[in-house]
Amino acid sequence: MDEDNLQITHLQIKKGEEIPRHKSDKSVVVIIYKGKVDFKEEKGNQIIIPGDIITMDPNEIHVFKALEDSDLMVIKVRI
Repeated sequence: MDEDNLQITHLQIKKGEEIPRHKSDKSVVVIIYKGKVDFKEEKGNQIIIPGDIITMDPNEIHVFKALEDSDLMVIKVRI
């Protein structure tokens, strides 16, 4: 696997924790499979729950805040 072009991360966020405002230089897919997260981006915010899939273009600024203990898979890919 070419880690410069593809990164897969299992992200665990405890209730009340926040992943502060950030961006990626790659396209991003986020899959939540446990918990509930407030996902904030430039277009607004939404509550994501298991089964939801979020996609982002490179350099989109976003924030995650866990409303419950949450597990997410974050896939970053340079296309």
